[in-house]
Amino acid sequence: MTEQSNFRSRARRGDQPQRGSFSPRLALMLIAVALAAIVGVYASIPMKQNQTATAPDPTSLAISDLQTSQRKAVDQLKALEETVSSDRAEMKRLSDQVSALTGKLEALQQSFAGAPQAPVLQPTERKAEARRPLSR
Repeated sequence: MTEQSNFRSRARRGDQPQRGSFSPRLALMLIAVALAAIVGVYASIPMKQNQTATAPDPTSLAISDLQTSQRKAVDQLKALEETVSSDRAEMKRLSDQVSALTGKLEALQQSFAGAPQAPVLQPTERKAEARRPLSR
């Protein structure tokens, strides 16, 4: 008989859910209730509306105008800086070219200075020689 009573007690325990363990359905129901509560609270909070009907503060308008002017000035300074930088590069390139040409010119002058010079006839002397008759 003791075996029968043990079996009955085990069967009784299997019929009843164990305490301390949650079923997945119960967990899902709790999560759904919590989400519904959160959505309800969120929906009841009034949304802020833009106040475009009021006129802007003159001080804030002046500040925004100054900021806009400052941005324009910065942009102009950047453009000017780029222009100056490119002009400097162009001036250096031209200076290098002038230096190279000066060196070539000096070399040319030295080569002519070292060459024997033929007598240079003036245009008036040439005409006089051409008019003289050939002597026989």
